[in-house]
Amino acid sequence: MLGNVKGVRDFIGREALLRQQVLETIRKTYELFGFEPIETPAFEPLSLFIDKSGPEIESQLYSFEDKKGEKLALRPEHTISKLRVVSKDKSLVFPFKAYSIGNVWRYEDVKKGRWREFIQADIDVFGSSSLLYDAEVIACIDFTIKKLGIKNYRINVSNRKILTSLMNSLGVDVEDVLQVLREIDKIHKVGIDEVINRISTIISKEKSQKIREYLEGNDISELEGVTELDSLIKDLKENYNVENTYFDRSLVRGQDYYDGTIFEFEFIDGDFKGVVLAGGGRYDKLSEHFDSDFQIVGGSIGFDVVMESILAEYKDEFKNSFCVISVDNVKKAKFIAQRLRNAGITTDLLLDKVSLSKGLNYCNSNKIRFAVIVGDRDLQNGKITVRDMNAKKDMVFDFNNIEKELSELAHDTLR
Repeated sequence: MLGNVKGVRDFIGREALLRQQVLETIRKTYELFGFEPIETPAFEPLSLFIDKSGPEIESQLYSFEDKKGEKLALRPEHTISKLRVVSKDKSLVFPFKAYSIGNVWRYEDVKKGRWREFIQADIDVFGSSSLLYDAEVIACIDFTIKKLGIKNYRINVSNRKILTSLMNSLGVDVEDVLQVLREIDKIHKVGIDEVINRISTIISKEKSQKIREYLEGNDISELEGVTELDSLIKDLKENYNVENTYFDRSLVRGQDYYDGTIFEFEFIDGDFKGVVLAGGGRYDKLSEHFDSDFQIVGGSIGFDVVMESILAEYKDEFKNSFCVISVDNVKKAKFIAQRLRNAGITTDLLLDKVSLSKGLNYCNSNKIRFAVIVGDRDLQNGKITVRDMNAKKDMVFDFNNIEKELSELAHDTLR
């Protein structure tokens, strides 16, 4: 028997349905904030990603040659593909707010919350340098995550200008800056002492000590980016009621990517404590790789991490749907099912002639709440019996009013 390729998964039944419902919630919420969809191909020219990140990025990509020898790669993110689209479309009016939701692929180590094929749900605002959009992006993601019922997280924020200004004030050589930032980014994994030890092998011990003082809470009011960060946190609190936002001095995020606001949504307890479920920031200079000049701020929800956290708390309860069981009369069963579907009610239909016990077992196994039992004895009396599988009780309705009465039953239980 063939198994899955490492790092990819199959989804079936209730889990697959739940994934689609979560995706639809994210999509609708993004649209509530005025974001419009962008759809791009699953694969792009390999050069599109190498030109932006350098040839070493290929080790993290699923790259291949097509039958004509053209080098291609499955997209590892949505941002670069969206930039390609937006850069060449001269009809767009800025600021342009867009979202992309779909599969991406990266060749990485597989571990909790991380797969090689996964879904990202991105939003971006193209063509505005206003910091008000930074808050809007964070607020949109926060609103979406709350809509999904997730509460146990905090929002860590910073501004890349602060670290850049600190490096400049210390006179750190340009070629050493990225190395220092990479070490700072590891502080939650190895601790501040180890980070400072590693940094002292890159720059002087005196400069390393200044970085420690920064990380431990030294005054930074003179550094560039602090005012922007304060304004962002204030905007989120006063205008979006986002209270759980904190300045994280060690937050680096995408060393060669962001140049302003950066943020991460992080689980604060439970099995997912410390896992990032969303993140993003401002990357105003990235469009230069596409011979364009427009500012960008954006963020992304890690859909698969979110799904794993939802499934960990998920209770497989009865859903308010119907199943019409054809015990004796398939024609009448079809009639009832069609009427319910026309009324917008989710309705399964057992077309095989089955015993009542088998039909009820089917409903119970699939967590279908209402079993509509179509039998000759009831039909002869102009009646239909409906069993509430959750409450374990039978209800009898007039067949001639079946559409109206079952519609009312469905709507009453959905309220």
